[in-house]
Amino acid sequence: MKKWIIVVVFSALCTLLVSLVEVDVNLERQIIYIDGAEPVLADRVSESDQFVFYETDGKSGMFMKADVTSVGSVQVTKKTALLTILDQTRQQIMADLGFNTKIIRATDPRLIVFLVILAVASGFLKLILMLAASAKKMAPQPSSDDALPSAADQPRKFIEEGKESSDLRDIAMFFLELYKLQNGLKKDAAARFSMTPASATSKMKVFELGVKGNNDWLTRRMSVGPLGEDTGSKSKCFYVIYDTHMVVKIPPVPVTDMVKYVRDIRREVQIAAHLSPVACIVPMVSVVLKKVKKLPYESSLTQEQLEKQYIRLVEEKPEYQEYLKIGNRFAFFMELTNNFFLARVIDELHASKNKTGDEIREVPDVAWDQEAFTTRYGLASLPVFEGLQTLYRNCEAEAGRIIKASRQGVKVHPFQIKNWFLTCIAGEKIDRNEKGIGEALIAQIEAGFSDVFKANQNNVDGLVQLLRAHLETKTFMKSRQQIENIASNTLQLLCRLREKRIALRDLKPDNLFLDADPDNYPVFLQNAADFSIGVIDVETAISLIPTRDGSISQPLLGGTPLYATPLHLLKNRSIESHFGPLTEALYLEDWFATIAIIFKAITGRNLFPRAARSFPGILKILKSSPSRSDPDRATVKAMSQKFWSAAATDMKTHLSSFSNVLNQLTLSVPEAMAPAIRAELKRENECIQLAIRKHVALSPLFKSEKNREFLLAASSDTLIKQVNRWKNPAHLPEQHRQVAPKMVAFLNNLYRLKEGGSEKRRAISAFADPPHHVTAYSLLEAMFQIVFQGMYKSRWKAIPKSAGESARQAAVKEDRSMVTTILNGS
Repeated sequence: MKKWIIVVVFSALCTLLVSLVEVDVNLERQIIYIDGAEPVLADRVSESDQFVFYETDGKSGMFMKADVTSVGSVQVTKKTALLTILDQTRQQIMADLGFNTKIIRATDPRLIVFLVILAVASGFLKLILMLAASAKKMAPQPSSDDALPSAADQPRKFIEEGKESSDLRDIAMFFLELYKLQNGLKKDAAARFSMTPASATSKMKVFELGVKGNNDWLTRRMSVGPLGEDTGSKSKCFYVIYDTHMVVKIPPVPVTDMVKYVRDIRREVQIAAHLSPVACIVPMVSVVLKKVKKLPYESSLTQEQLEKQYIRLVEEKPEYQEYLKIGNRFAFFMELTNNFFLARVIDELHASKNKTGDEIREVPDVAWDQEAFTTRYGLASLPVFEGLQTLYRNCEAEAGRIIKASRQGVKVHPFQIKNWFLTCIAGEKIDRNEKGIGEALIAQIEAGFSDVFKANQNNVDGLVQLLRAHLETKTFMKSRQQIENIASNTLQLLCRLREKRIALRDLKPDNLFLDADPDNYPVFLQNAADFSIGVIDVETAISLIPTRDGSISQPLLGGTPLYATPLHLLKNRSIESHFGPLTEALYLEDWFATIAIIFKAITGRNLFPRAARSFPGILKILKSSPSRSDPDRATVKAMSQKFWSAAATDMKTHLSSFSNVLNQLTLSVPEAMAPAIRAELKRENECIQLAIRKHVALSPLFKSEKNREFLLAASSDTLIKQVNRWKNPAHLPEQHRQVAPKMVAFLNNLYRLKEGGSEKRRAISAFADPPHHVTAYSLLEAMFQIVFQGMYKSRWKAIPKSAGESARQAAVKEDRSMVTTILNGS
């Protein structure tokens, strides 16, 4: 009985809540323009010979037709009580069912809502009770050792659903108010905004803004979209195009105090000044206020003087503070002028990789010519060509069957079927305006081709993989010099940060831009001296120069998972306690991010996806510590092991997958980094020599010390000859044939290790005299090792190796990457 009383009370409370809630409703309303009078909004409009009738909110009216200049429509957003919407729906349904008008009007909508909620709640409760009773009968009783998961163990939802849409709406409304002001209109002037349908599914949303002027509606457009990832711990940034390009930053904790707001801006301006000549884009109140109020002699003021004048204005006249708020809290505005985001440039450099349609259209005849196909894609592509022919023959037959079954007498030329086939292979739609062929028939052919592709998925996948591999090579060769210059200049930025004793702590492509002549883009990318890497937003940055009391200020915790380490979650005292000198640890955070940025620039892919996915688990470990603000050694060790196990796997996997590209690129190492990289390469070479000795010593294939000495001294060419000899068992003595496969595997592993050692020695020789040029492979691996050694303490021992892997297997891992050292403790 108690349960049902709760259900009734719950239903009554829900009904009360429904009656209080108001929602935004987008309505298309009719607008009647009256000669010499204000326009009238109406729900419905009808006309007779002499009158124009209208209905608004249930009330009717009319105008003389001679007084009406025109009737149009407009999209409006209106706050409407949810109960009103439900009541209108109820009345419509009851009217459709044939109820009397008096009965319809006499029925209280709140009663209907209450009864509906009561029925649903009752049914839901009954279902829960039935399921609970059933589960109790069927489920075995848990033992006392079984632990129920706590609320803390459940995945946490960091971002409120719909929050991003709410921020976009708030930003659009902010600029709508600014648009009113720019047109000299009052705050209560009629206004509207709506998202264009074409941008609804894209990252950048386009909003149509409208304000009611003296005589007519004034309209313009603006664009806004999220910038980077929402980490929950730092400000959310949005890229906005309104008159100029800008970044709008909304702090995670609302800033409502003007003093704190100005202090935060001044702090970032000071860091930017300290970083000079590194170009920085930081928040300034003048970005928005110069659109609101022009200052006297503005053109003669420097940017710094202008900013001081506008800060003084908002401090002396609080009414101007409202133009710096979005959704009742202060926002930060940064002007981009004509700069290019590094993220955008990287995307453009790699954009053609997935454009298989362009590749197919560029050389359509190659698809039917075996010689031309293998010339373009290599002899190894012959099986793909044969699969392509099988696909086409099946599609040709399917098209013929569909056309014949249509009985439309349509004549289709073979070249048309080929064009349709290539269009569908490219993942595109066939043109519906084919002369003499109906849309319905084209749709049937398209569906038939799709069925053929599904039935021959292996052939389709083989073709797509071939085209993408070809496009990757083609794109790389085209943009190789540009990528090398971006990577080299990113290293220069890293060195400049150390020189200026600043740790940015949130380095990523979205926070960097290219400082160069925008009219010379992308030509300036061909010469590293024609551009530099600048910084957007220094919210998480910290000066590594000690304050008067000898300490370093506590920076904002948190970062972007793809470019962050566990140290981003720890306070200064914890970092110093567990990792040693604070300045070095904070600086290594930027090293780690730089490794990921350079890899992204080279390949267009993220380097540390597994490591990024490990952060929820790392946060869970941190929260389980007795003190989250000062975690103990066991907690920090567990956090580090979880992260670096994932990061090392990422590094190893991606170095292997992209070794060809990474070894073709040569990067210029700044002189300031040279000693650290050279020392690390020497250490890695020593580790490889040790691994070679272990590999030979631990192998059970050799009994003679003479054979072991021969293998240790053997050159790579000698090893290749030995591999080829052991691959032909027929030429081997009978007693050697059984061990031939093991011997081939052993020799291949030894060859890889020796090649790795040769590569390290070549890289070391590059540091004899400047300039220092090394492969991207060697540089990224060395940088990763340096960061790992600084952030994963040797006293914690090696990261656990894969389950079931023996010491000998670990020592002879088929990988020349030094990341194996991390995984196996070699």
